[in-house]
Order: sequence, then C-alpha cells, then structure tokens
Amino acid sequence: MGSNEELSKKYQKKSDKEHVLDNPDTYIGSIEKISSNVHIYDEATHKIVEKQITYIPGLYKLFDEGIVNCRDHVIRMEQLMASVPSLTNDESNYPVTKIDISIDDSGVITLTNDGNGIDVSIHPEYKVWIPELIFANLRTSTNYIKEEKKIVGGKNGFGFKLVLIWSTWGKIETVDAKTGQKYVQEFKDNLNVIEKPKITKCKNKPYTSVSFKPDFKRLGIEGFDKDFIALLRRRVYDIAAVTNKSIKVRYNSSPVEIKTFMNYIDLYIGTKAEKDRIYEQANERWEYSVCLAPNEEFTQVSFVNGIFTSKGGKHVEYIVNQIVRKLTTYIKEKKHIDVKPASIKEQLMIFVNCTIENPAFDSQTKDYLNSAVSNFGSACEVSMKFIEKLAKMGVMATACNLTEVKENKAVKKSDGTKCKTIRNIPKLVDANFAGTAKSSQCVLILCEGDSAKSGIISGLSREDRNFIGVYPMKGKMFNIRGESISKIGENKEISEIKQIVGLEHGKTYTLQDVNNKLRYGKLLFMTDQDLDGSHIKGLAINMIESEWSSLIEIPEFIGYMNTPILKATHGKEVIPFYNNGEYEQWKKENSDFAKWSVKYYKGLGTSTSKEFKEYFANKKIVNFTSVETCRESIDKVFNKKRANDRKEWLSNYDRSSYLNTSKPYVTYGEFINNDMIHFSIYDNERSIPNICDGLKICLRKILFAALKKKLTSEIKVAQFSGYVSEQSSYHHGEASLNGAIIGLAQNFVGSNNINLFKPEGQFGTRLQGGKDAASERYIFTYLNPITRKIFSEFDDAILDYIEDDGTSVEPIYYMPIIPMILVNGTKGIGTGFSTDIMCYNPIQIISYLEAKLNNVCNKALLIEPYYQGFKGKIYPCDTTHKKYIIKGCYETIGPDKIRISELPVGTWTQDYKEFLEGLLDAKSCKSKSAKANDEYVKDFVDMSTDITVDFEVTFYPGILSKLVSEDHEYSINGLEKYLKLYTSQCTTNMHLFNEKEQLNKYDNVYAIVDSYYTIRYEYYAKRKKYIIEKIERELKVLSNKARFIQYNLDDKIDLRKKSKDAIYKIMEDFKFDLGETNDYNYLVKMPMDSVCKENVEKLLNEHELKKNELATISACSLEHMWLKELDALKIAYSQFLESNIKSEDKAKKSKKTK
Repeated sequence: MGSNEELSKKYQKKSDKEHVLDNPDTYIGSIEKISSNVHIYDEATHKIVEKQITYIPGLYKLFDEGIVNCRDHVIRMEQLMASVPSLTNDESNYPVTKIDISIDDSGVITLTNDGNGIDVSIHPEYKVWIPELIFANLRTSTNYIKEEKKIVGGKNGFGFKLVLIWSTWGKIETVDAKTGQKYVQEFKDNLNVIEKPKITKCKNKPYTSVSFKPDFKRLGIEGFDKDFIALLRRRVYDIAAVTNKSIKVRYNSSPVEIKTFMNYIDLYIGTKAEKDRIYEQANERWEYSVCLAPNEEFTQVSFVNGIFTSKGGKHVEYIVNQIVRKLTTYIKEKKHIDVKPASIKEQLMIFVNCTIENPAFDSQTKDYLNSAVSNFGSACEVSMKFIEKLAKMGVMATACNLTEVKENKAVKKSDGTKCKTIRNIPKLVDANFAGTAKSSQCVLILCEGDSAKSGIISGLSREDRNFIGVYPMKGKMFNIRGESISKIGENKEISEIKQIVGLEHGKTYTLQDVNNKLRYGKLLFMTDQDLDGSHIKGLAINMIESEWSSLIEIPEFIGYMNTPILKATHGKEVIPFYNNGEYEQWKKENSDFAKWSVKYYKGLGTSTSKEFKEYFANKKIVNFTSVETCRESIDKVFNKKRANDRKEWLSNYDRSSYLNTSKPYVTYGEFINNDMIHFSIYDNERSIPNICDGLKICLRKILFAALKKKLTSEIKVAQFSGYVSEQSSYHHGEASLNGAIIGLAQNFVGSNNINLFKPEGQFGTRLQGGKDAASERYIFTYLNPITRKIFSEFDDAILDYIEDDGTSVEPIYYMPIIPMILVNGTKGIGTGFSTDIMCYNPIQIISYLEAKLNNVCNKALLIEPYYQGFKGKIYPCDTTHKKYIIKGCYETIGPDKIRISELPVGTWTQDYKEFLEGLLDAKSCKSKSAKANDEYVKDFVDMSTDITVDFEVTFYPGILSKLVSEDHEYSINGLEKYLKLYTSQCTTNMHLFNEKEQLNKYDNVYAIVDSYYTIRYEYYAKRKKYIIEKIERELKVLSNKARFIQYNLDDKIDLRKKSKDAIYKIMEDFKFDLGETNDYNYLVKMPMDSVCKENVEKLLNEHELKKNELATISACSLEHMWLKELDALKIAYSQFLESNIKSEDKAKKSKKTK
C-alpha cells in the first residue's frame, strides 16, 4: 500500500466551487485564448462584421449567461401576464420594458432589467434569503419543474452562479414590489465571501440588476480588449433582435436601435437595397431569412430562446432541409434539372430565430442545439411562396448552372467519336465501313428487339454488311423531352447510340459534319408495323430532335424501312399492306376480299428469312423531311406540359386517315398527324374504359372469350390466355394478357368489388397489392356465377361486334345491367387523357337505378365510395364531393401503444411494414416521407396475414397523446398524418369513352350513372324489339310448317317430280313465307316422318305458347324488364358476398390449424 500522502493525492474530494474553477471546460468552456473568425459589432461602420480575433470562450460565456437571464425574464413575465388576464391591471406585477447593459473601464459588467423582481423572502425549507439561494448556490433554479414546458435559455441551475465563481467581485440588487423591499448583496473572492444582504423598504418599481468583475488574473489577462468588447456588444444587439420589439435595450446608456429580427439582419448584409433577402415568419415561434452567401459557402446565424447557437444545430437543419428539399423539387418541376442539394445549400446564408420547448444542447456552452424535431414543441412549414421568391433571387439559376456544368461534363464521357471500332456494346452489329472514309454511305438500323435484329441480319447480303449496322432497342425509349441532362446521360441506350453514331452532346450538325464527323450517314428505323412500332419511331425521332435538333433539318438523315403489317394472298397473288388504312381502303374497293386469306404480321419476328431478304432486295425506304411546322408537331406530342394541346390534337382525329407510304418522302408532321396519332388514340382506348361496360379493350376481349367458351369450369390461366389471343385476335404480349386475367379474378381489399372471374390458387393478396400472384402456369380460373347476371345473355344478339380480318370478335362494348365502371372503378393513363374513378357500393347503385325506373325522386339516395371488405372510413372533404378522405383503423391499447387493424385503400401491408421500419431509424430511412430525427416510434410488431391487417405500434412516452391531440384539416389528427393512416382521392378526373366511342369528362358519379341509365334504357328497348321480332319470325315458321304439313295431308300440295322453279311457284301461290336464307328449304326439306297429323297439333300448340310469350313480352314495360333483372342480381350479389365470407372464414381456419 502507498503512503497516506500518496493516497491523499490520488483520491481527492473537491467542493463544487473548486470543481468549477479546476474544470472550466465542463462549465463555461475553455479559458485558453483562441484565434477565431467571429461576428463582432464594428462601431465605425455600425455593422456586424466577421473578423478574426483572439479571445477566451469561457469569458464570453460568463457575459452570455447574464444577458440570456435578461431575455428569459422577458419571456417569463410575458407568460405570467398572458396566463391570467387580470394580472395585466395588477399593480404588483410588471412586465419587462427595458434591458440595460454597461461595461466600464475597470471591467465591471452590469446587466439590468425591470419587471417583477426576485422574491425577497427567506426560503421556508432552506432558511436562506431567496436571492442569495439562487445566485450563490449551485444547482438552484426555477427551471427544475420537469412537467413545465419551458421556452427560456436557462436549464441546469448553474447559470449566474458560474459567473460569480469566476469573478473577484459581484453584486445583485432587486426590488420586490409585492413586499415593498429592496435587496442588495455583494459577493467576493470567487464566491468564497458572501456579504450579508442589505434589505430596505422601497416603493420604487421592481427591477433586478447584477454586476460582476471577472477574475482577470485567473483568466490570464489584464482586462477586456477592443475586439472582445465588440464581440460582447454584438451580443447586446442579438438580444435586442430576439426580444419583443417593445423592449428598450441600451448599451452604456445609449439606445440600441434594433427592434426586429429583420433590422438585425441588416447589420450583417446591409439594407434591402444593398442585398436581396427573403424573410418569413411562419408563426410566433419561428422566423427566418435567407440571402445569398457572400463567399459561396453555407453560413448560419441562429438563436434558440435567445441563445446564440454559433454552431447551429437541429433547428437550422430543420429549416434548411425543408428549403433544400422543396427548392430541389421546384427546380425539377420548372427546369427539369436534378440539382444536387449541396449546390443549393452552399449558396445560402440563413438567419433563424426560434423558440424551442426544453431545449437540449451539446454542452453547457450551448453552441449547438441537439433537441430532436419531435421535441421542438412546434412545427414550422416553409411556404412555397418563400421557395418561389428564393428561386427567383438567383439560387435556382446558380444551382442549375452548377448542375449543368457537372452534368455536361459527365454526359460528355459518353460522347461518340469517328473511330473504326466500337467496344463494349455487345448487341451492336457494326457496319464494316463505319468510322472509315466511307462512313457517310453507312446506315445504322435501329430495330425493335433481338428477334428483329436476327431477322434483319438474315436478310443482309455480304455487301450489305459493309454498309449496314444493326442496333436492337429494348422496346420503347423513354421520353427524354424536358428531362434532366443527368437522367438522359444515365440512359444506357442513348449513350450507346451516341457512341455508335459518333454524336456529341449539345453539338449542332451540318450536312458536312454528318459526312465527315459521324460514323454513320443515316439512321433507319425498322420496327413492328403495328401502332406500338409507330410509337417507338416517334420516341426515337423525339430523342434526336430534343438532343440534336439540327439533324432533323438534314434531308434523308432519318428514315424507316417499310415492311408489311398484312399480306393478302389469293392463289399465287400476294398483296402487301403497310398499314391498316391501306388494307381497309383495299377492302372497300374489292368486294371479293373475303376470298383472300390474310396474314397479320404482328411484329418483324413474324417475317421469315426469305421475306427479310426480299425487304432488303427491294428496300422500300421512306425518308423524313422537315418543314416549318414539324418541330411544333413533335413538341406537341411529347412535351409533358402540353396535355391540353394533345387533347385538342386528338379531338380532330380521323380514323380513316393513314400515312401514304407510296411516296419516298414524308414530313415529320405527316408522320405525327397521320400515323402516330392512331397509336395515341389506341393508347387511350386501351387505357380508358367505356362508360357502358367499364372495361378496357383487353378486359373486354377476355370476357368475350370466356363467354364464348362458356367458361364455367376451371382452366389454367396460361391456357386460357392462349384461347383469348386466338378467339379475340389479341395482338399484344401474353404477359400483359395474363396479368389482366389475374386482375379480373382478384378479390382482396382494394381490388374488385365484384370479381368477374373466380380465383383458384394464389392470385395475389393485399400484402403486395396482387404482385404476389403465382405464375399463370399454376393458377386456374373460370367465370364467376354472378357475371352472367350482370352481363345478360339476352343482350348478346343486340351488341355491335368488331370484325378483325373477317372474323367477328368482341363487341365495341357490352351492356351490363348496372354501371360496372362504378362498381370496380378504374385508373388509366393514355395520351393527353387519364382517368381515375373510385369503386362504389353496388347496392346503392342498384337502389338509385330502381328509384329512376320507378320514377321516384329521392335525393337521399346516395352513391358512396365503397371497397368490399374495407373496414375503415371514407368520407367527403366538403359538400361538393370532389375529394374524399380514406382512413384506416386503429385503437389505443396502452398509454403508448396502438393496434392498426386497417390501412387506407391501396396501401399494401408489405409496403406499410417497410414504412414502419423506416420510422424506427429515421436517419437511415430510405423513405422520403420519414424525416431525420422524427424519433416517435419505439417499436412495432407485425401480426398481419394475407387477409387482415394487424400492427402493434409502440411510441416513446408522451408521443402518442401529443400526436392524437394535434388537429389537421379534414378531421385528421397528428397520429393519422404521421403514420400515413389516410389517403385522399379526387373525383375530378373521370374520363370515359361514351357510347359513341368519344372521350367524355364526367363531373360526378351521378353524371356517370345518369348517362349510363339513358344508354342502358335504349338497349332494353333494342332487346325488347329484337325478342318481339324473333318471336314473330318463330311464329311464322311454326304457322308455315303446320300449314305446309296440313296441305300435304289434305293433298293440296304435291311437290313430287316438280322442278325447283315449279316448287318455288307453288309455295309462292300458297303465300308461304321465305325463310332466313331467302328460300323455302325450311319447309321442303322437312323429314318425311314429320308430315303427320300429330306434328300439326304439336306445331299449333307451340304456336299458341309463342303467341302467349309474344303477348307477355309486348305487355312488359322496359322498366319492368330491368327491375326484374335487378332483383335477380340482388339475390346473386347476396350469394356472392356469402360465398366470399365462407371462403375467407375457411382460409382463416386453415391458418389457425397450421
């Protein structure tokens, strides 16, 4: 063991004062001199300027403790006066009206403020005067009440005690107006000497004044130098800026002429005339201003509860992150440039003044705010008006310029050059002479996919391989118009085309440049001749016009090889057609077209090697030329901002127009307006349903095939899709067809209210919104029994069917007995148009139709959004019903825990689980919606199944009650907003094709159902007429047959050994009616055994039954026909729901058993 002296030296106990003096870094900061760039007040210019000075941070902190106390007293008195209005007129309570700060030549600092003084009383527990208790004893404070939400700077109970410990002399004096006493007390020798207080009677208004002289010797200096005085004076100006403008602040008896935060900012950057700035006060707790940083380096000046946070903190990040995020989005929308956040932030000089509840700092020096955003006690949303002004101030232009310089540099890396060999583009088949002196004679074929590439190569001769290169594109190129340089530069396909052709970003080309500087002198498209192929050509033209518009002006630089879309064959004669328009025109001009066999070339892959050789032997090439209006035509179709122009363009659509490809040249405008327009129309037709049946083309083809096949027993989806393709002339990929069949059978929450097909197998669940469906090879389907109750077979004969190559396929639209567009809803994006319609309640729709049919005007009959199985709430935002809120469900199961049992429609369980995982660690969260420091969620447990939603979410203490108490618009609370337990859906984009195949916008759900009602009513009239005419024909047949047999039995007719003409004459004389085939075969070819008396009676009985049937249908009103079918549908729908419930219960029981 060591000696007593060693042990005493090793193990020491220090008093609080000794600990403060021996460990200044812990309490007041460093007492070593440092040289640093700080903001000081320059008396000569009356500005706050940045200057490198040498000072002691700990000494600065002593002054700061005192001046923050003055500001804190302002806040406390404001809160006191506001808490009880009657106190305003109470003479014993006084608000703060002035703060005086003085520094004399000896180094004594005095800080004085009026307002209520300190209680001049002896503390009942500690038996010491209260002023002495709080000024001379560490860990004493009025800030220790944990439940209180404090917005002052003091917190730990050290404060001014540290000042007195680090001073050789100090004095406090305060007037307590309530007791009418003045209290004066002095402290000496680093608080080792505490003089007895002097207490006297006093009728003056209350105030508090503190004076102290720092221990310069212990600090290693002789006193304050000019620079340090300038630093402290700036702090005086700080306090003037962040306190109420009614407070009069004086420095050494001179008034400080700063009344607002905006005035204070002028001291840094000059007046508004000298320097632009944007200012905003979001609410009473947040104000901020931004100007361009003087040295293009992010700078911040910030305050929390009056404390100057020299290093910033979470409050600054909170505002800056919003500004950067919103401005980045704004620039993206306005300029289509993806600027880096850093390019915005580095331009900003920001001033922030905020009030934070119970602020937490990184140290006692309080230079950096550590409080989480969730604990700020208030929210601040930077307005878009602020962002727009900031953008116009130059931040947007500079950020864009910086980004464009970087992006141009990056995109230049993929520029092409005229070289003989191209590496690392494996799918390119390069022309042998590309990049040589014969480059201008070389042609690059841009084709659609690998199969087309193989076919093209099979058609090339040995000589062709020298001059023709082939590059397969991966389907449709993305629309680059308006996109950022970086996004275009990241596109592999465009980068490879640049290198193959030798194109340089941003370069303007002349014909001479094409001949001398490029690897190829011509671009030739070879795409499928269908509508999608036309779109691919258009996208490629758009890419070239956007990036190298000068190439559009060069004649013959761009063209395409025409290949047939159809071939009509009759014997050895073959006629190729290069678009559907040519074929339709040929059919009109040739009445014997039915004798010709037609082959549809869906893609280039349909062509044989022999046919490809014919293509290249004939080289039917169409070249593009440009006229004045061509660029406008291209921009109109591809500019994302010109949707209204596209709507007008499509409104003038002529289905019979087609591109005349017999000419060797067409303009870009002719191609856009006479060829690609067909794709745009078809894009709408396959993306936007018809009001009559609520089906898009693909879905209608599926239903047609199922009804034709009478699909009442299960069939494998993959097998059925093949049948659909065959029977309905479906000309697109089977993958999308399989997906559509699966979609029609899905019945999880948020899919279909009435699934027209039954799912047998894994058709997808709400876990992943149907994306978790099994392969089409393993799942089965068939028609749901309710489907035929909706799509009545009695309507099949009155529908208008489409003809495809002489084959009757699906109707233009079906006519269900309820508007299915409202039952199952729809979403779709076409060209110039889109649609978004919610699902509605089938029973309410039926009730509404019944009321109209019964001529009952009932305004109380509502048709409301409805999703089968959804347990949440759906309600309108206002009386216009233009917007709905869709809420999930939750219940509180503990002070800090909730159970979520339903999610908003369209929010899938797996996605939501990932969202919650992001909230557990917001800083590493990839979700843009989860902001850093939103430390609300402590943990969660997922007990959800494929059918039910079940999340238990645990919050940190106090968070749940805080969120629930927050109110937001549309009756949404803070919890629902934070946890994304609601979504909104507008009803302002309800576009549908009408019965005339014209796109129409519907203002509300009632406009849809009323329009549907009129159409459907007409179809009941058509149906009734058709049935009557059919029965009348059947009556004639029965009557004629009975009479014919009877005449034979009575020997009135004898057709034996008669010629055909003679028989015809006899039948005509007896006034028999011609049959459907315009002859008498239905009579004369009756079997001999039918010519009997018994058959006459049978036919007459059938005739009587048919007459009764005719009388019944004739007497039946259209309303009655419809109402009867609606009654049957209601029964079927009830059975449909019951079947779903049984299936769901069975699935739940199966899971429990497992």
